[in-house]
Amino acid sequence: MQVLLRLLTCVVLHEDRTIRTNLPLIVWLAGACLANAAAAQSLQVVETDDVITVKHDDSVVLTYNKKSPSAPPGIDSVYERSGCLHPVVSPLGRTVTEMFPPDHAHQHGVFSAWVKTTYDGRPVDFWNLAGGEGRVLHERVVSTFQRRDAAGFEVDLIHRAETPPVDILRERWKITVYPTDGTYHCFDLETTQTAVTDKPLTVSKHHYGGIALRGLTRWLATKDSDARKHPDLAREPSGFLNNLGSNRIEGNHQRAKWVALWGSIHGKPVSIAVLCHADNFRAPQAARLHPTKPYFCFSPCVDGTFTIDRESSLKAKYRYLVTDAEPDAEWIDRQWETWCGK
Repeated sequence: MQVLLRLLTCVVLHEDRTIRTNLPLIVWLAGACLANAAAAQSLQVVETDDVITVKHDDSVVLTYNKKSPSAPPGIDSVYERSGCLHPVVSPLGRTVTEMFPPDHAHQHGVFSAWVKTTYDGRPVDFWNLAGGEGRVLHERVVSTFQRRDAAGFEVDLIHRAETPPVDILRERWKITVYPTDGTYHCFDLETTQTAVTDKPLTVSKHHYGGIALRGLTRWLATKDSDARKHPDLAREPSGFLNNLGSNRIEGNHQRAKWVALWGSIHGKPVSIAVLCHADNFRAPQAARLHPTKPYFCFSPCVDGTFTIDRESSLKAKYRYLVTDAEPDAEWIDRQWETWCGK
């Protein structure tokens, strides 16, 4: 904006020919400055004692839970969890994630956990909370930021063994939300997992575990065994699509550049695509797509055992695209190529 003011001052002092010559440039610069200022003002980060919320034009894009919401009636408090994203919301204001789903109450929005691990000779399952072996929880807010081109926050999570309690990993999340044309929401999740102690965590080969996404309960498949236990719950169509054109059955454990979960809400489509960066460990990573439930995760552990210690942190980056439409594979492909520079 200061550059624009200097140009305007300069032009006023010159002859009419200069004004006419530079007018298109000045108009373009004015438009660009105003657009950037509007973009900066359109994204806001709001922090309370319990949550951090990022908004676009006063509409929620996502919420990070510093404290767990209380478990709903009928759900044991052991399933309460902090350090996850929920709700994640579409441009039309429709929530696409679930917390405390009655079929799998340990799944919470966008969350991180390993399943089959070993620490100091003992097994630790951070995913299945009812087992009492481990859990992942919010530790602290590192920073929040609002810039011209983005807004978001950095937080630390702890991966803790519970009996006895030992903090094993510290995981840094950087969440960055970007301004868009309003037809979709876009945000990045950058994660770095580092050992807290001198002892490593061994993540064993397993068919799921990692950065996960849980969709709506109404998207449980009709043949899902838990769905049959809750006939009163609403049901609507849903499915998966990846960059290879595969569905939830064919796509399970395929090494995918991206995976999209889609479904209907009151008869209208919505989707959330998760893009796996080309620089990630074992990229393109294997993705666990559940055959009947609306959840999936990018799982490098599918391809074998690895270790996280103080000398070798685990880093990854994922991009999330949320639309009020079924997934458009060509558009998502272009988004992935632009993001990864391919």
